[in-house]
Amino acid sequence: MEVELIRNESKEAILEFSEADLTIPELLASRLLQQDDIEFAGIAQNHPETGRPRLVVKTEKHKAVDALCRAIEDIDGDLNELKTELSRKK
Repeated sequence: MEVELIRNESKEAILEFSEADLTIPELLASRLLQQDDIEFAGIAQNHPETGRPRLVVKTEKHKAVDALCRAIEDIDGDLNELKTELSRKK
């Protein structure tokens, strides 16, 4: 999956994903909305089958890209915990 950073301003970032699948953008938006500093996190897509989804992030104080990085780190941590738990149950 390729991702292009369309906008990288202090309090706003827009990522465009190469695939129409919304799984990753929705996961990121959901995790972003759990952060206190997030003003808006949502997905825009021109057409559900052919459009390239864009994740729009707006923050109140901190850099939007930093918020994205925190969300990715949180998701990564959750996945590592799940992997560890499943490994114990083998």
